[in-house]
Amino acid sequence: MNHLLKLKADWRQLPVNSCVENVFDIVRLQYVELRSALSGRGNYTLVAAFSRHLVPYQTWASAAAEKDEWFAKFLRDTGARVHDKAVTSQDGGLTMPATPKVARKPGQVRRPPRTSTCRLKTVQQ
Repeated sequence: MNHLLKLKADWRQLPVNSCVENVFDIVRLQYVELRSALSGRGNYTLVAAFSRHLVPYQTWASAAAEKDEWFAKFLRDTGARVHDKAVTSQDGGLTMPATPKVARKPGQVRRPPRTSTCRLKTVQQ
């Protein structure tokens, strides 16, 4: 990013307004590259967590109105997935459905925690 800014400024010092405009132009270019990654073109590719946002190029080229909606949906996605219906082992080799609560015998209730009646005596000197 720093190298691109220096190339855009022709390796000269510029006023703050020009630097801000240069940064804005570069970020806008990156957004264009991200949009093209949704259709499988450009310098960026989608990783597996975001691969469901991939739109075939024929669909992307023919749909003008939906492009903004697809891109906004892609930007809102954090990539984090919550699978609360299954428990997976640490090595990832075993996945089992999670039970809603701890398995208990029929009629078994949980005892309240025991409280200690023994109190420490203060040492008097």
